[in-house]
Amino acid sequence: MIVPFLLAAISGVLTGLSFPRYGAPLFAWVAYLPLLFALKRVHGDHQLLKSYGYGFLAGFISNIILFYWVVVAMHTYGGINLAVSILGLVLLAALLSALYSGTFALLIRLFWNGTGTGELLFIPALWVALEYLRTFLFSGFPWELLGYSQYRDLSLIQIARVTSVYGVSFVIMLFNVFIYECLIWWYETRSVRSSKFPLLLAKSAAVVLLITGILIYGDITRERIGSRIDRTAVALRVGLIQGDIDQNHKWDPVYQENTMASYLSLSQEAYTRSHPELIIWPETATPFFFQSDPGYQARLSDFVKSHGIYLLFGSPAFAFTARGINYFNSAFLMGPAGVVLGRYDKRHLVPFGEYLPLKHIFFFFKKLTGSIGDFTPGNKNTLLRFGNVRIGTLICYEIIFPQLAAADVRHGANLLVTITDDAWFGDTSAPYQHLSMAVFRAVEDERYVVRAANTGITAVISPTGRIVAETKLFVPGFIDGTVKLLNTHTFYARQGDVFAVACVIVFLLFAARFVYKRFAGRSLH
Repeated sequence: MIVPFLLAAISGVLTGLSFPRYGAPLFAWVAYLPLLFALKRVHGDHQLLKSYGYGFLAGFISNIILFYWVVVAMHTYGGINLAVSILGLVLLAALLSALYSGTFALLIRLFWNGTGTGELLFIPALWVALEYLRTFLFSGFPWELLGYSQYRDLSLIQIARVTSVYGVSFVIMLFNVFIYECLIWWYETRSVRSSKFPLLLAKSAAVVLLITGILIYGDITRERIGSRIDRTAVALRVGLIQGDIDQNHKWDPVYQENTMASYLSLSQEAYTRSHPELIIWPETATPFFFQSDPGYQARLSDFVKSHGIYLLFGSPAFAFTARGINYFNSAFLMGPAGVVLGRYDKRHLVPFGEYLPLKHIFFFFKKLTGSIGDFTPGNKNTLLRFGNVRIGTLICYEIIFPQLAAADVRHGANLLVTITDDAWFGDTSAPYQHLSMAVFRAVEDERYVVRAANTGITAVISPTGRIVAETKLFVPGFIDGTVKLLNTHTFYARQGDVFAVACVIVFLLFAARFVYKRFAGRSLH
């Protein structure tokens, strides 16, 4: 039993190290081999339970490696006891492992027999089906799905224009299963005269052709998009401001003036250097209610009017209702006349960060929601517009949901802006992970993505997924650049999660076939 236990643990380590900041994306292509071998060694009683346990272990280890920064967010910046913060990390890792990686291993053991021409597709389809479920279940938490590990491989990730990140996850898992089958054949027969060899040869040709085709498609697509960008005359000069405001001081009224002075000073530097038409500040850059503070309203309005620019900035907002006051995490767009042209309210809030689910149970997490308390989600796709610019805004956590960005593009967005305050993460791998997911939104929707972060990483990402410019963590500064406003629509932007749904259907067909064969076999007896 110790051998499959160690194999599952190795899978967990390799998976966790595939993602940023660790920088070993090639590990993902073999990370699940040890787990598959562990599942093959399951014998005797309680095989399903053992399989579930090995999958849970692999997932738990990878999730601890991925999400260790939760302790920093909760303890250092949330003011929660260290022991409770560690418990929070353990519970998160255990929940994700129980729901997904444990279930993944159990269903492999239940339905997969490792033979037949179609079996090669079963495990990748199952994996994507679970990733798709993870995008929506319990409000969704699709943080660093497997495909995100390849965000630097620009040729490979162009298939996200059709499949979203799920397609890259599928190819990685397909390769894992293919190598597993090759090793099993070598271990068991090592003979080209084996009856399995022709099938294995056919699978090899199919996998090689598929991956080669994807890479060729990616190279051609990158060249075509580059040419399209060069031909596009409609451009916008932007300035992205990174204030590097300490999270521990951000909401302290004593530091409000310093915060505003810092952002205005950096904005002046950006304007002096390149005269941007649009300046973007991060999420909640104004640590006060912009709506109800005439003094700071006038400061911002005067700056915008004197420079003749547009300013997009994050600020908490509120609205009075019959039941009381609703608070929002919002982005405001102010025009050159010093007047607010539009407001976007964050649609997908962070559980335990911006609202408390099951408050009577998780009351001890109240500090994480900050001084304001629970936010209310926005209820519509609100584009911020001026001239021929139509901005789809994604605040912090929202950038990890492919569906939100695609919805904005379908509604007419020709530029995607994401504003965030990654100071909560400290100097951990989380800001790098957060950036990796923004890369896919650019590719999926063929739009420039500009990212303004409080402490970093502020970045400009081209529609091919190339990070054109980026800042370092915890360094105040700015990025200036020119982005093109594209109006094309990718397959994913038009049709959505067709590929992921197809994977769900493939998995269900395999499951139905298993059930049919099982009951048909019983009926014969």
